Amino acid sequence: MQLSRPGDRALPSLRRSRARKLASIVAPCSIAFFVGQPVAASTQAQPPDGVVESFDAAALTALPRNAQARAAWPAWRRGVQAFHWYNIPDSALSAAVPATPVPGQPRNRINAWNGLAADRAHSRLYSAANGGHGDYSGNEVCEIDLSADKPKWRMLREPTPAEYIVRSLSGDIHDYYRDDRPASTHTYYALHFLASRNAVFKFSAGSLWGSGGQANWKTDAFSLKNNDWHPPGTWPEVVPGSHRGVTARAICADPYSDEVYVAAPGEIRRFDPRRGEYEILAKWPNNSSSVSARPCAIDVERKRIVFFGDAYRMPDGGLLYDIKTNELREIRFSGANVADVLALKYNAAWYDERSGRFLLKTRKGADLYSVDPLTFQVAALETFDGTNIPDAANGVHTRWQWLPALGGYAYYPEYRSGIWFLATE
Repeated sequence: MQLSRPGDRALPSLRRSRARKLASIVAPCSIAFFVGQPVAASTQAQPPDGVVESFDAAALTALPRNAQARAAWPAWRRGVQAFHWYNIPDSALSAAVPATPVPGQPRNRINAWNGLAADRAHSRLYSAANGGHGDYSGNEVCEIDLSADKPKWRMLREPTPAEYIVRSLSGDIHDYYRDDRPASTHTYYALHFLASRNAVFKFSAGSLWGSGGQANWKTDAFSLKNNDWHPPGTWPEVVPGSHRGVTARAICADPYSDEVYVAAPGEIRRFDPRRGEYEILAKWPNNSSSVSARPCAIDVERKRIVFFGDAYRMPDGGLLYDIKTNELREIRFSGANVADVLALKYNAAWYDERSGRFLLKTRKGADLYSVDPLTFQVAALETFDGTNIPDAANGVHTRWQWLPALGGYAYYPEYRSGIWFLATE
């Protein structure tokens, strides 16, 4: 069943009432109520026409790879050898800028502590509401299809018009602009594409457009069917009513179930896309600041999550969460490059099924590391043709994305560089 938002242009209070009613139908929450501060909205602003699609289990089919995938590789991919880098021509986000400018600099959609989401089955990347703080106010959504012979970013939805954009200040937080669409923010690790809902989700806002430091645990989503944001309150908050302990917390998604694991302040919380609910999992030995600015990745073979770093046990400490037993325990990493891998530097990691190891990208040039999932031994990984890769602007976050249909990883280090691709087969 599909549920669509009424198409009339009702007053803001009525729009929010309908949004809350929709949320109670689509996403009943066992641990959170739909609680939040009233959203100031202008009666002249256009409300979103968001559509919430039903959970689609068929979208969670096996990801294309190997011979099946190679037959469909685009022209740019066919000549790239395993463990060689390739800079995809004309793949800079500067190709998609708003028709009407909004406050801030568009380059900060990448450079200002922002990440990307990936549709792995179709090899597409998304930038959504990227910006934030005093860097960029636009909440536009852009897409690039890397399965195309000549990929190029395109705008799916223009940003909220400048006259409806409001700054968040100390004591005056605006989670949404006056048209009820999410405020631009530093996204850090928050952006994830959930195929089962055909939407790009944002699991928190790390630094809202404004003076900086204003954050939230809202769950917002952009419908790819309707090319618009779901109404405020459609999905439950990670931590209801809270604006604390948000910035740069580790967040990772299971590529086969679409379940998302969030390093919330008191414990790990899991978003179930089928029910649209969060559940509270194991508590932190200390608190979630232990994994601030550090990545997590899911070992899909052993059903475990590895957190690469622990602020309370430097320089070699980390954490491991066992999904099957709901146990969180401390681990130790080893190897000559441990300090680079576990540093508070906004690195990114994926479990690489082909090699049976984690592949972790640091912000420095082409540097890449493998991590054994059993011993947690760290080793530098040799790659080729990456001499010209720039250092990542303000961290990697989710700008390192596994794309199995293309047999490798997409990496976007800096706005002007465009996308670099590392083939792994």
